[in-house]
Amino acid sequence: MNLLRLWGTRKFFSIAALYYLLFFLLFIFMQKQWLPDIVLMQMLGMGVLVFFSLLYDKQSISKTILIIVIFQLICCFGLRFFNMDYFNNPFGYKPLDATLYHRYGSHIELSLFGFIKYLNVLEVRVDDMGFPLIVYFVYHLSGDPQIGVQLLVFFNVVAITISSYYLYKISDLFFEKDFSCFIAFFWGTELYSVYTAAVGLKENFMVMFIVIAIYYIVRVNRRLFIKEIICAVLFSLPILLFRTSVFYMLISVLLFIVVLRLPIVKRYFYVYILLIAIIASFYTYQIIDELAVQQGYSYEFFEDLVRTKVRHQGRLTYYLNYLASVLGPFPNLISVDIVKRNYITLYSFSSFCKVFYSFFFVYGIYSIFKNKHFELISVFIFLLLNTIMLVFTLFAQHDRYQWPHIPFTIILAIYGLKCWRDNRHILRWDRWYMLLAFFVIIIFNLR
Repeated sequence: MNLLRLWGTRKFFSIAALYYLLFFLLFIFMQKQWLPDIVLMQMLGMGVLVFFSLLYDKQSISKTILIIVIFQLICCFGLRFFNMDYFNNPFGYKPLDATLYHRYGSHIELSLFGFIKYLNVLEVRVDDMGFPLIVYFVYHLSGDPQIGVQLLVFFNVVAITISSYYLYKISDLFFEKDFSCFIAFFWGTELYSVYTAAVGLKENFMVMFIVIAIYYIVRVNRRLFIKEIICAVLFSLPILLFRTSVFYMLISVLLFIVVLRLPIVKRYFYVYILLIAIIASFYTYQIIDELAVQQGYSYEFFEDLVRTKVRHQGRLTYYLNYLASVLGPFPNLISVDIVKRNYITLYSFSSFCKVFYSFFFVYGIYSIFKNKHFELISVFIFLLLNTIMLVFTLFAQHDRYQWPHIPFTIILAIYGLKCWRDNRHILRWDRWYMLLAFFVIIIFNLR
């Protein structure tokens, strides 16, 4: 069955799960020694997702949001209790960042000013203070860090729910209600967000602010009101406490959209795009170097890092990185690395689905420029900027670094689906893409 024909429907989840199981059986036959010990949790997460895909309401965002909340509570706390029982650690297998955040946030005896001073003494960068501050507030609210560890999971669910609702609001500007609810549900039940919540990482909170900021940027493109611009900037500002480069991306997108509203720019749209591309190419080195310096690094440092990766992993790393920046991240159903087997396989179904719906995602990008669909340009530009950074640093295969723009790939994939249906196609490119997806997943897991 052609999985791509089911994109945008609830059947997509069950058939994707069936394909996933078939791949898994193939890898059991080919490389049994690389199978993860936590395969049961991997399959449980996928099974629960398929079950809830039968329950969400395609015509009611309130009911869909309720389903998302229930799904996240069951899965996040389920994985948290599994971590405590199996790994004897609420944060899972050998946590590093989460343990550090927990250690920071546990100082609830300090005042807010004292806590910020404490982070400064430890030389914590400003763009890494966001999540420690959230952990501190949650632990402070609970009155006990041990209770706060569990309460933080609940606040993750709140963050995921809010981002799902605002993603629905963005989608509702372009699509029918059934597609908008599908997008909200798909994003709200991503297994990577479950993993992030259970192991105490920051991505769910960071992406919540990004989605809200993009919502107001899209509204700026519809009507240039000061209120929308102020809200876009206000919801972009918290990103300075998470990832500085992403804040600059959001502001760049906002400025791009404000200029794009000018009639003369719309008339000469492709000239505008070409000029932006030329200017960007001239200042690429300075921009990346400046962002790297703010992180305590340099352009040359990242170049050396890339060369080291290629030297150790081979030139195939380059090609997989480029391919993953568009079609991936690719799913790790199995892994030769024991560390990866104990965490990265838990959410591989999310990456598995991304590989397949990327066909419509790519077609959606093509259709934006073909149809001059200006209102979706802001979504694409943000996605493009983040992707360029990942390609340069060879981080495109990491779910964690792609996560800021993943919600917008779902929107563009639904737009691509609508455009695909509206056009006549001599060749069945979707069938050829299915074969490509199968080949890439197999090669990636057996590399």
